[in-house]
Amino acid sequence: MCDLSDPRILETYTSIVEDETSNWLILGYNDTRDVISLYSKGSEGLSEFRNNLRDEVLYGFVRMDDRFILITWVPEQVSGVRRARALVHSRSVAALLKLHNAQLTASNQNDLTDTNIRTRLKLGDNSQIPRRSTSTSQKRASRRQSAGGTIPSTPTTPTTAVPQQQQLQQQLQQQNDGFVDASDTLPPATPVLVQEPVPIVDDEKKRMEEEEQQRLLLAKQQEQEEMNRKRAEEERAAAEREAKRVAAEKEAAAKEAVAKEAAAKKAAAKKAEEEKMQRERMKAERMAEEKKLLQQRIMEAEKNKDIILSGYVSVQPHTSPFWRRRYFTIKGKSMAFYRDELQSTPAFVLDLNHVNRLNSVDVDIETFVPNAFVLETTQNGSYQLFADDKKGLQTILTALQTVI
Repeated sequence: MCDLSDPRILETYTSIVEDETSNWLILGYNDTRDVISLYSKGSEGLSEFRNNLRDEVLYGFVRMDDRFILITWVPEQVSGVRRARALVHSRSVAALLKLHNAQLTASNQNDLTDTNIRTRLKLGDNSQIPRRSTSTSQKRASRRQSAGGTIPSTPTTPTTAVPQQQQLQQQLQQQNDGFVDASDTLPPATPVLVQEPVPIVDDEKKRMEEEEQQRLLLAKQQEQEEMNRKRAEEERAAAEREAKRVAAEKEAAAKEAVAKEAAAKKAAAKKAEEEKMQRERMKAERMAEEKKLLQQRIMEAEKNKDIILSGYVSVQPHTSPFWRRRYFTIKGKSMAFYRDELQSTPAFVLDLNHVNRLNSVDVDIETFVPNAFVLETTQNGSYQLFADDKKGLQTILTALQTVI
């Protein structure tokens, strides 16, 4: 395969076949292996085209008197591998530059004379090729936690309670306030009643009761906090167990989904393999049937001394490093090769009675070209040939095997 994405190629091609502002173009590799781009173009005809050729593989497209020719330029010093690659790539170029009346493989300037090109284009014919336009187009997402508890402080014992001794002193002081000095005249004596002090226990009892209440309240709060702590731990443990359960379920579901997907893929692969085998069987049966019918037609044609098979094939004799595209016919025990299908006299003929080898070749070792086979004769040596596609190769081999 080759890369023909250079937009200038189609622009210049359109200019040649439609606009008529140019009448030739040259394509080349520009020091790459398989990227083909536009080298040059012009409007001065075939002579200007010849002056722009270089000593490398090139592809040309020339208009002459409203006819078009596609030229593959392969200089004589180009190696055999590059020649073979050029012939393969020339088919891609021909598929892109469709509007051509003839094709030519040239290796020197003598192949590109005005007379030779006009002959190739049959400019003496009255047939005309309709114009057609070519156009191109292009186109080109913290968690917080707070807890607080205030432990009420133990209420202080009221300090307003007066101790028993202090109360006695106050009473004595009040009594002393009624005394007079010795120099004073004493009033009549009156008896004085002295009362025993009464123990004061009500305030102390009240204080102790309050302290007990505070202690009980604190113990109750501590018990409540412990219960809350245990409940929180239980809830946290329950949440962890639930999370583990959910994770385990998800993991099991994921494993099950993976297993189902693997089973589905396996089933799909098995089905695809079965369908592939079925297609291959059908293809083999169809090819066998086609081969059988072809052999019958070949035998009938051979019996009637008609042409068994004809078409185009590229040939390289053992005496030449060059590949030549030739039109061939197989008739009787002979295989004739012509420069094109209009030539009446063959360029050379192979006697199939003297063939001692006919088989496909190793592309990587012998030819570097796909769809190739070798034909060895005892008289004319060996010939390497390659067809345009795999089906064409099988057809030619079947015809030759039937005749030989």
